Amino acid sequence: MSNLARWRIELISTDEEGCNFYLNQYKPFRLAALRRDPDAFGSTYDREINFTNDDWLSRIKNPLVKTFVAVRPHDGRVLSATSLIGPLPNPDPSSNPLQASAEMRNGGDQHHKHGNAQVSPLSFQISGVYTTPEARGQGFAKELIKTASEQAINSAKGQDRQLSLSVVVYASNSAAIRLYKSCGFVVGEGGFRSSFNPHKNSSFEELVMHYREPPSIS
Repeated sequence: MSNLARWRIELISTDEEGCNFYLNQYKPFRLAALRRDPDAFGSTYDREINFTNDDWLSRIKNPLVKTFVAVRPHDGRVLSATSLIGPLPNPDPSSNPLQASAEMRNGGDQHHKHGNAQVSPLSFQISGVYTTPEARGQGFAKELIKTASEQAINSAKGQDRQLSLSVVVYASNSAAIRLYKSCGFVVGEGGFRSSFNPHKNSSFEELVMHYREPPSIS
C-alpha cells in the first residue's frame, strides 16, 4: 500500500495551530499548484507569491471561508484542497468566490435579513478543488467535494432552509465537469457564460453547476 493511501480529510482551523499549518503546508501547496497548473485557477502565481503572511492568514480567518484538505498524517503534507464559501447574500455564483467573500467581509456587500430573506435558500459556493499530480486517481477530490457539500447541507438543515450550492468551472475543463457531475452537480440552465478575469486580463468561458441532493428513499 502506497503512502498516498494513508491520508485524512481535515478542516483547517483558525486557531494558532491552524494558522501555522496554513502558512507552512497549505501556502506551499497553493503556490506550487498555481505555478504548475496556471490554467486551473482564477488567480496567478505572480500575484500570490507577493502576498504577505497577513494576506494569507486573512483568507483562513475569513468567517465565510472553510478550507478542507486531504493530508498525509505522518508529515502533514497537503495532497488536495478545496474551500466552501458562504453563506453568501448573493445567490449568483461568483467567478472569484474568495475575492467576493473578502469584499463582503470588509463591508462591500452586507447581508440584511428582512422580508422573506429568512426563508430564502442558504447559498454556498465551492471554490475549485485541486489535487497534486502524484496524488491524482486516489479519490481525494471526490471526498473533499463530498465533505464540503455535507457541511453546506448541514448548515441549511440547521436553519431549516433550502440549500443553494454551486461551483463555477472553466468550460474547457472537461475533467472537472465530469468530477462535479459524479458528486451530484448539474450544469445550470444558462449554459456557457463569458467572464473577464482581471488577474489574467483575459475572458474565459465558464459553466455554473448546481448541487442537486438525491431524493430520500422512504
